Amino acid sequence: MGHQAWVAFRPDLSGLLTRMEQRIGKYLLKNELGRGAASTVYLAYDDFLNADLALKVYHPRDVDGRDVSASVQFVSEAALAGKLVHPHIVTIVDAVADEQWRYVAMEYVPGGSLLRHTRGETRLPVEEVTQIAFKCCGALEFASRLGVIHRDIKPSNVLLDSDREVKLADFGAAFIRGVRTTEEFRLASPSYNAPELIEGHAPSVHSDMFSLGVMLHELLTGQKPFRGTNVEETLQLIVSSEAVPPSSLRPEVSTELDAVVARFLRKSPEDRYANWAEAALDLAKVGRMSIYDQSIPDSEKFTALRNAALTGDFEDSELWEALRHGHWRRVPPQHVLVREDDAGETLLLIATGGAKVVSRGRLLNVLHAGDCFGEMAYVQGPGSIRSATVQTTTDSIVVEFDRETLGTLSPSSQLKFTNKLLRIMAERLALANARLARQG
Repeated sequence: MGHQAWVAFRPDLSGLLTRMEQRIGKYLLKNELGRGAASTVYLAYDDFLNADLALKVYHPRDVDGRDVSASVQFVSEAALAGKLVHPHIVTIVDAVADEQWRYVAMEYVPGGSLLRHTRGETRLPVEEVTQIAFKCCGALEFASRLGVIHRDIKPSNVLLDSDREVKLADFGAAFIRGVRTTEEFRLASPSYNAPELIEGHAPSVHSDMFSLGVMLHELLTGQKPFRGTNVEETLQLIVSSEAVPPSSLRPEVSTELDAVVARFLRKSPEDRYANWAEAALDLAKVGRMSIYDQSIPDSEKFTALRNAALTGDFEDSELWEALRHGHWRRVPPQHVLVREDDAGETLLLIATGGAKVVSRGRLLNVLHAGDCFGEMAYVQGPGSIRSATVQTTTDSIVVEFDRETLGTLSPSSQLKFTNKLLRIMAERLALANARLARQG
């Protein structure tokens, strides 16, 4: 249930909240964001964190005690509190159940959901949709490693923050390995169900892939790929009919992206991608084909850092953090990146392409994608002077890090970064000594 999907459905809780002076537990309620069958979500303020949060308050039990859906959703989200920490997943901060209330506090994402971008006049650019799908793959891969299947992927459950970053939300329907109630419970949106779920099979990574394919098709074209006149007909179409290629409804969609969507939507789970990493790789390739105005898609940045010696040992969340702290640019061949004897203390990395290192007119080294340079000046700090000129040899993408922004990385990222940088410097010094020994 994303921020745009709540509808007035259950009894109003405003009277109860008035009597509680607009507080639930330690949270001060500011206003209602939306409501659904099982819960109401409020914008709330946490005095301790000094931050706004989204507070999902589950409705009071019915008089006859029937609240299976709400109970399972609460159990799902409570089980994940503090665990699903990823840049593209809404963080669940707290979960509380007492005699009167059951509620979950989570990261507040002010930008709303993708639901408003599923209509023709508000559709997002194709390249942005591709990047959204890429980031969802990363988030879902992270969740799957923790034994979590989302099970309710749809536009209303994917949020965009104020910087248009993707946040996957609402794990209330999640299948969590080892949590009996969630393993037994069945809850999903009919239009996004995979064929195997309709036929009674257990949810899996591959059923989430099908749901992502439906959402991707809808974001690209402005309509769902399987549209019946009622739920039963829609489910039958999902099982038996093929979706039309998005390019037939939106010509600017490439045939390569058509192929990715078609693979997500294959009827048999084993015919879809083997895993989320494989799916993300295909989307990254498509993203590179969809570059406009020399923009660099996040998928290309992420892949470059994943393959770089300096950051290759980072966890996904640390890679996303480093990605945002760098200054990225495309440069042509023969472009001077740093010049000998100039002042400079930034650290640079060749994301794609290549460069040569020259000092006093003499070639010292050739750099390839994934190599960094400027490490001595970076370590020495303010007042450093470049000891060589670095010039690109091909079209390249370069990312530059400065000391101030890298100092804001998380402690674990800074430690990995420093250790790897010292190792690279040691290897280069050993190589330089070997060269000097040969010359002597």
